[in-house]
Amino acid sequence: MKSVRNHYDEFLAPVYSWILGDFENAYQANVELFASLELSPEYGDLALDLGCGPGCQSLPLAERGFSVIAIDFCQELLDELEERAGDLQITTVCADLREFDQYIDEPPGLIVCMGDTLVHLPDTAAVDKCIDRVSRALKPGGTFVYSIRDYVSSEPAGADRFVPIRADDQQIFTCFLDYRDTVVHVHDVLYRKEGGAWKMHISDYLKLRLDTAEINQRLQANGLDISRQMTEKGMIVVVATKSAST
Repeated sequence: MKSVRNHYDEFLAPVYSWILGDFENAYQANVELFASLELSPEYGDLALDLGCGPGCQSLPLAERGFSVIAIDFCQELLDELEERAGDLQITTVCADLREFDQYIDEPPGLIVCMGDTLVHLPDTAAVDKCIDRVSRALKPGGTFVYSIRDYVSSEPAGADRFVPIRADDQQIFTCFLDYRDTVVHVHDVLYRKEGGAWKMHISDYLKLRLDTAEINQRLQANGLDISRQMTEKGMIVVVATKSAST
């Protein structure tokens, strides 16, 4: 079984933007989400995008006036982001997202960690420490936005464990989910047409089964208020705000 980082570097990164369906659609969804949340540089123009991928969050944040530090452990995805960024105020950093505070000189007014990123951390202790660091780093009045899929309330069985992602004339991508007590064992399966014949490529890794209620409790224990929670396109999105008087 690969580590999450090796899975991305060796398997997922080359097809990541493709499996999104269309980068433009994913980008536009965040344009609309951030507009609905009225995110603005009111409490400081520095924003951190933790686990930024190819830039689905970083680009619309920069367009809203933030100076963005985009952190991801996959250089190939960061290269895609840089190609799209143009003159936008986006700085990319190839690093473990948990080390984000090494790359900032001032408290950020906004931190986002979206696209199911938190479930890629190695264990719940690492998630707790990350939440603690985010809470300490935020400027008073600042906002933290995270999103995860719901891997807790139900467990798929039988054929429902097979999830088709995307297909065209040259590639077919699907995944198989094996639910365990605290993790989901994910098998990503890519069929690619090579030399006129279909060839199968498989890679597997683990995702944590995180409960938003527990994450929210950790945020509240750190002095953040949960100001909003919603479900957008299958993702649970939570907005937490640090007291302006902290």
